[in-house]
Amino acid sequence: MKHRSILILYFTVVAAISGCFPKEGERIPAKISFVSGTVLLNGRDAKPDDVVKFGDVIETKARASCAIIIDSQNIIGMKEDTMLVYSIKKDNARIDLKNGFIGIIIKNRKNISDFSVSTPTVIASVRGTVFFLGMETPTSTYTCICNGAIHYHPAGRPKAERHAAAHHKGITYTEKGGIVLDAPAGLKYHNDNDIEALAKMINVTIDWSQVSE
Repeated sequence: MKHRSILILYFTVVAAISGCFPKEGERIPAKISFVSGTVLLNGRDAKPDDVVKFGDVIETKARASCAIIIDSQNIIGMKEDTMLVYSIKKDNARIDLKNGFIGIIIKNRKNISDFSVSTPTVIASVRGTVFFLGMETPTSTYTCICNGAIHYHPAGRPKAERHAAAHHKGITYTEKGGIVLDAPAGLKYHNDNDIEALAKMINVTIDWSQVSE
């Protein structure tokens, strides 16, 4: 009876873990398109054309950077000293940012209807948007709507808040005493050239004169 209980527990755990990963039809093609310096994919040296899969951990070391192209016209650019967990599948795309700064452009929404980036202080939910986000400290997240619209959901708040901009709108979300406070932040850690270089990798032109969604 004891062995039977152990077997049931084992198969229950395996089923639960397997259910977290995408089935064949839910997988979205992604690969590393650019590497500079030391970049790790699941702890091993990454190189251009490496496939990125659901659950993978990507990390850039000091003075390193990389770019990940997802489903042809979506891209993530990672600055130095950045780590993220890639949890993207069809109609449920999420990036868990552990540290560092990333720029993201989402233009092909055929298979990605919902895209979010989470940090300890805020979740950013986006559609066809260009944005930049990073952790200044474990309790403070810098965000920027470079071009488009984003729904920010600060930790502990009941509702998300919509923000839009044609040309950069920076906001910080900082946890103090168990409450997440937001404040205007201006343009930091990136510029037009950084974002346009990312856009060029996926043949996208950014119109800074209007809000694109």
